[in-house]
Amino acid sequence: MNRRALGFLASIALFAAPVMAGPPLLCFPYSIGSAQSLPWGNDAFDQKKGYDKSKVVEDTLKLLKEEKSTLVRMETIRRAAIYIGRDPAIGNDLVAKMTRIADDDVAAGKPTAQVLFDLGYLVATLKQNGCEISSKIANGDDAYQYIKKGLAITPEDAAMQFGAALVAFEKDNAAFKEHMKLAIAGAPAGSDLAKSIENNWACGHKPIGELCKEYGVKQKAPK
Repeated sequence: MNRRALGFLASIALFAAPVMAGPPLLCFPYSIGSAQSLPWGNDAFDQKKGYDKSKVVEDTLKLLKEEKSTLVRMETIRRAAIYIGRDPAIGNDLVAKMTRIADDDVAAGKPTAQVLFDLGYLVATLKQNGCEISSKIANGDDAYQYIKKGLAITPEDAAMQFGAALVAFEKDNAAFKEHMKLAIAGAPAGSDLAKSIENNWACGHKPIGELCKEYGVKQKAPK
């Protein structure tokens, strides 16, 4: 068993979470209904047969640029990471291009929450999939710091709080719980966000109503 797998198992023991089927950023698809994302099959790792993987960088950038929903962008990033696998050339290409977009926004004095979050979330997901990223953002907790920069701009984005919780899960139990509390508070029962939280074993694999009671937050009413 490699060190990455051992580290993940250790994190499960540390946080006293239920037995999980795999890494939380990869193994649990996000509910996005009929929203457009990268071509996909019917389960967590069911890559679309015939999809040209050489287009994954171009397709991902286009989707992220046009999509407003954080949850849909998270699913697009999850699928992109699975298509990329452990290919460092493709992984680093996507990270470099997204880093350039984020740097340009910051230089122009117009940093956007989505771009900062997406960059950090991508790096964290690729690393969890075993893809070696050479960018400085891949060092230490830098990916999580980009996510926090995004949240500083839009702290009310419950899906972004959910993504931050999943990234913090292996490293910081207190941060995980704080992000989860804010995510749960913004997830009405039956919503795509609620379904995504309920589906992910890192969150306890419990109904959203039960999680609200557990975290001491008032359940948000459906729209």
